[in-house]
Amino acid sequence: MRTNRIYKLLWLTPLAMTIVAWKPLTDLRAQAAAPAAQANITKEILDRKDLNWKPAPNEIPADVCTILQVCGGTTKVIALPVATEGGQKVGRGVLLTQDQKHADVLVLERQTPSDKYFFLLSPQGTLAKAAYAQVTSKSWLPMGMALAGPTFDKDKAVWHGWASKLGTAAAADKKPES
Repeated sequence: MRTNRIYKLLWLTPLAMTIVAWKPLTDLRAQAAAPAAQANITKEILDRKDLNWKPAPNEIPADVCTILQVCGGTTKVIALPVATEGGQKVGRGVLLTQDQKHADVLVLERQTPSDKYFFLLSPQGTLAKAAYAQVTSKSWLPMGMALAGPTFDKDKAVWHGWASKLGTAAAADKKPES
């Protein structure tokens, strides 16, 4: 009877060791994904003083300004080159404008052949508000976080990649001092 218990215990040992070994691997995967999720693109972009902002007087439609409660001052833009994703062209821009209290805010713009989004970023780099319209429509709709979130997350990753490359180009161009 005692031998039977020992065999059962020995049979469970490989299973327990596998579970124990698996836990650190899943923790490492979560830690590797965490920096991208925690990236603050608002800070990454606003902290850069050497960005080449262009004037954008009519870039944000009046309805979007109302929905996002922005456009309290001048608007400037930086556009990324058009990319192809899933077989369709995607244009992106980041707009520097002001809120109703005249504080600088960033608005991400995303346009495809069928629709257009504007995402207001919070100071923490998260989605604060969103506006959406089909390209053929003249009316803009406020969009809830659950609907806008997946599209925003894709764009946030693209903008984070762009912002993180800014420092490397400047560092590579700089010659070391002797």
